[in-house]
Amino acid sequence: MEINLLLTLDLREQAALQAALVTHGAPDHLVTLALTGACRIPTLDDARRLRRWLVEARSAGGADFASLDVIESALVRFGI
Repeated sequence: MEINLLLTLDLREQAALQAALVTHGAPDHLVTLALTGACRIPTLDDARRLRRWLVEARSAGGADFASLDVIESALVRFGI
């Protein structure tokens, strides 16, 4: 079973996300999203890993960007 979730960001959100990538260990999907403004997350496991990374980055501090809120909101709307 494959689940495709397409995330897109506007240019302002994309620039904020690029700034957030100084955090080590960003998942590939997040790097793709920062560089291109969109990414496809093909599996539920990938989406869950991305959501976990977002939670961990926030709890570690220094990663509270509006673009991360947009990504997390999209994942929540998708049921992740």
